[in-house]
Amino acid sequence: MSGPLESITSALISKALDVSLQRHQAIANNVANVDTSGYRPLSVNFDDVMQQVKTAFESKGDHASFKSALASIDVSHEPDISATSVLIDQQMVQMVKNTTHYQALLSARQQFGGLMNLAIRGDRS
Repeated sequence: MSGPLESITSALISKALDVSLQRHQAIANNVANVDTSGYRPLSVNFDDVMQQVKTAFESKGDHASFKSALASIDVSHEPDISATSVLIDQQMVQMVKNTTHYQALLSARQQFGGLMNLAIRGDRS
């Protein structure tokens, strides 16, 4: 059973995991450069990426086009222009928040896979 719902949902979860991974890498870079003079903290804006996803979804008619548009969305970390230095406590809070978010996404992926298996098996165990 591989239909539009499965492929779009899987693609969305994968993109969200990509965003979370990039955010984790940005935080790790920030922590590693906490004492580097002139270093600007990196950030990944989840809301900006999800806005791009929404735009792709609204502009594409079929699921294959949407998946293609979704795959083309760039997820990268950028210097945070509003920050002048790395605040280690803030980075640690962001790391915990991001780790929790990542684990929730993994759980969602696992639950979605379980639902798909249940749908395929029917009521057979």
